[in-house]
Amino acid sequence: MTDSKVAIVTGAAGGLGHATTIALLENGYRVGGFDVNHATLGPVAEEHPDSLSLELVDVTSAESIEAGVARVTERFGTPTTLVNIAGTNRIAPLTETTEEIWDLLIDLNLKGTFLCCRAVVPRMREAGQGRIVNLTSNMGLRPEAQQVGYASSKAGVVGLTRALALELAPDHIAVNAVAPVMTLTERVAGLPQWWKDLQLSKIPFGRYGTVEDTVNTVLFLLSEGGSFYTGQVLSPNGGDNMP
Repeated sequence: MTDSKVAIVTGAAGGLGHATTIALLENGYRVGGFDVNHATLGPVAEEHPDSLSLELVDVTSAESIEAGVARVTERFGTPTTLVNIAGTNRIAPLTETTEEIWDLLIDLNLKGTFLCCRAVVPRMREAGQGRIVNLTSNMGLRPEAQQVGYASSKAGVVGLTRALALELAPDHIAVNAVAPVMTLTERVAGLPQWWKDLQLSKIPFGRYGTVEDTVNTVLFLLSEGGSFYTGQVLSPNGGDNMP
């Protein structure tokens, strides 16, 4: 792991964010957990009062993000790890994808990732190091029908990751992405069954992704073993996205 083990995790109260936050705490990090709802993290904060700071942050607001980053920095020191997980999905054909749906997906999935990177990178530069991991999706690599907004936003995260990797390499800041296949978080479990069945039929390993599959990939990119990776998109997908 990086020398200065202060991390920010966005979407920290969701399924993947919650698990990632716990994994980082178990690996000795002090974590600023960004979310608009921290209900699921309350017990975790009670167990880690000195190493988990729950921050009510709207990742679509630059002002909210900057204030959250400042609070984490004041409490724990400079964050040199950022894991961008906050995001959502809507399944809809093009003609039913309203501007509201499009704006929600772009703002939360892509703009939020951009804004959080922009807020944290100057601090990483001052520290002389950093690791950023952005959660994209297998659909950002292999789009599907009725996913025009989601696939566009997640493909944008891939482009953002690669552009930032090139820009920040001279500053010793690694930027990578993780693109999981459909993972049965609580949010995904609520999607239509026909959609979940369709996704499962495309995975050669014959199972959905697990939260652990994704979290372990994130931890690898933050480990010494991942220290020479930048601009990469690692996809725990059970063979779903083979050429």
